Amino acid sequence: MFGLMSRPGRQDLTRGKVIPATQTDSRFERLRRVVARPLAFYTGVVCVATLLAFAGRWSWFCDLLVNFRTHYALLLSVAFAAAGVLRYWRVAGVAAVGLVLNLWPMHDAFAGSRASPVAGARSVRLVSFNVHVANGDMARVATYLESLQPDIVVFQEMTRANADRIAALLPRLSHRYPGEDPLAPDVLMLSRWPLIAPQLATRDGLVLAVRADVDLGDRSLRLYGAHLYWPVVPESARVRNAQLAALGRELAECRGPCVVVGDFNITPWSSHYRDLLENSGIRDCARGQGWLPTWNSGLPAVLRIRIDHCLVAGAIGIEGVRVGESQGSDHFATINDLAINVL
Repeated sequence: MFGLMSRPGRQDLTRGKVIPATQTDSRFERLRRVVARPLAFYTGVVCVATLLAFAGRWSWFCDLLVNFRTHYALLLSVAFAAAGVLRYWRVAGVAAVGLVLNLWPMHDAFAGSRASPVAGARSVRLVSFNVHVANGDMARVATYLESLQPDIVVFQEMTRANADRIAALLPRLSHRYPGEDPLAPDVLMLSRWPLIAPQLATRDGLVLAVRADVDLGDRSLRLYGAHLYWPVVPESARVRNAQLAALGRELAECRGPCVVVGDFNITPWSSHYRDLLENSGIRDCARGQGWLPTWNSGLPAVLRIRIDHCLVAGAIGIEGVRVGESQGSDHFATINDLAINVL
C-alpha cells in the first residue's frame, strides 16, 4: 500500500494500470485551454448586458435588457461555478461582480417587507388574468376561476365576445365593467360587489386603465385595471413609459384604499417601474414574496419574467400573493389576497 502511495499518478480500476499525474494534469490543462476563451467571452457579454441595463431610463434598448436580470443572474452563476472549477480566478471574479449587480436590484422581491392586515380588515381576493386574445376556451377559464372563489377578477386581452361568454359563466360575479363602451381597452372587471362610477381613467390624452369604486358596504375600494403598451419598438415603449408616469400621478391623488392590477408589460427591475412606485407612493403587493414570474407560460420556469402586477395604496394590507395557472394563455393568473381596512 505504501509503495502505491509513493508513486505519482492515480490507479485506473477498469484496466488495472496507473495513469501518471502528468497525463491527468495535461488533460485538465487541455480542457482549460479549450474552455478559456468561450467562457471569458460568454461572461463578458452577460456582464456588458448587465451594465447596459442600468441605462434603461435613457434608452429603449437598454430598458429591454433590464427585463432579463434573472436570466443574467442564472448565466453568471453558471459562469462563476465553471470558472472556479477551472481555476480561472479573474473570470470568476468578473462573474461574481456581475452576479451581485443583478441580484442587488432584486433585493426587495425576496427580502422586502409587506404591509400586514389589521384587526377588522375586510378580506378581498382579487385575481388579475391576461387570458390572451386568441384564447377561445372561456369555459375552461371560468371553471378554473370558480375554483379560486375570487371576489373580483380583472381580465386583460378580453374580446367583446369572450367578455359576454365569461360574464355568463361566472354569475356570482354579477357586476361588470365595461359593458358596451367602444373606447374601453381590452380590460374587463367582474365583481360580486357593485362597481360605482365606472369609467376610463385618462390623463394627458392617454387611456391608462378602467376605473371603478367597489362598494364593500361599510367601506369602498378604488380599483384600476390596466393593460399598458407592449414596448417592442421605441415608439410603443415611449407610450408605455408615458402611461406609467401618468398612472403614477393619477394614483398619487387617490384618497382611501386604491389598487391597480393588470399587465404592465414591464418587470420590477426597470427604472420606469421604480419611478412609478416612488412618485406615487404606492406599494408592490409582491414585495418580499419571492420570484413570481407570470409570462411566458410556454417557456421553462427559469426563463419566465414578471410583467403582471398588483399595486396598492392607502389602508390595505397584504395577506398573500401567488401565481396561478395559465389555462390556455401565455400569462399566468395572479391571485392577490388583500385586507381592506376601515379608514
